[in-house]
Amino acid sequence: MVKRRQNKKYLFLILLVTISFFLSFSQTCLAQIQWNHVQIHPDINYLEENKGQDNQNTAHLLDIYQPEDCQFCPVIIYIHGGTWVLGDKGGLSYKAKSFTSQGFIYISINYRLSPDYRFPAHAQDVAHAFSWVKNNIQEYGGNPEQIYLMGHSAGGHLAALITLDEQYLATFNLKPSDIDGIIGIDSAAYHLPSLFSAEPKNQYLFSWAFGDHPLDWEIASPINYIKKGKTIPPFLLLVADGREISKTVNQNFYQKLQKYGYNATIFHFPNKDHVSIDYDLGKENEPVFPIVIDWIQRVSKKRYSMLEEKD
Repeated sequence: MVKRRQNKKYLFLILLVTISFFLSFSQTCLAQIQWNHVQIHPDINYLEENKGQDNQNTAHLLDIYQPEDCQFCPVIIYIHGGTWVLGDKGGLSYKAKSFTSQGFIYISINYRLSPDYRFPAHAQDVAHAFSWVKNNIQEYGGNPEQIYLMGHSAGGHLAALITLDEQYLATFNLKPSDIDGIIGIDSAAYHLPSLFSAEPKNQYLFSWAFGDHPLDWEIASPINYIKKGKTIPPFLLLVADGREISKTVNQNFYQKLQKYGYNATIFHFPNKDHVSIDYDLGKENEPVFPIVIDWIQRVSKKRYSMLEEKD
């Protein structure tokens, strides 16, 4: 009986990965065919030690979408979700097309997935990808001093974690303040024990990623690293009200950031669910994208006014 349950779990995972692959492949091809005035640099290996090698392992690849004549453009790094066990950097035509149309360089990254790799591999990879972008984006016309991390679900968790737990960026001689802002798209993983308790049906997926020890779940929870005296970037939290655990965790995360005086903004979307808030981002007339752009503009204006005052 146990073996049969395990086989069903693996079959379920294989099905999810297969669906994700075909969606990603078809939408990426569509994006490359239909886009004008955007140069796509696919499958760049962000591990410096692997430069020049065949990119057979897709875990450490990223795609860069560069607007035409881009010079010192702001940068968005997107981190996909998928419960830390599936997902891919491709299939993001709405987001990439919308951000590049607004003058952003848009980057989508891969990272190692469970069950082949466990925490902290996912977070280490995201930090490594950020370091690569920071050091190399000028070659593509990007501004290394204006980089935003945007993640959906598990991706939002990873963006928050490498920002609040300084050890990940410190490996690359970087600091949280090197990130201009964090955009979390309906992540309920800022406190992992709360998420795991609310969704017992996904417990085996969570175990693949973080093991079965509650102490390890706390160590991997970004909310536990919100403390006084830090220099961290602003947070924008986008919440789909169709998911109760997301509302609860995001509200607690937001309140703790506010409690310690950090810049945090939260928006709730009653007509969005966990999938549509991410998948539809950038579609014509959808409500989330304009809020993201407005927030970035306000954050950027505030930061540069503060820099001018220091000068």
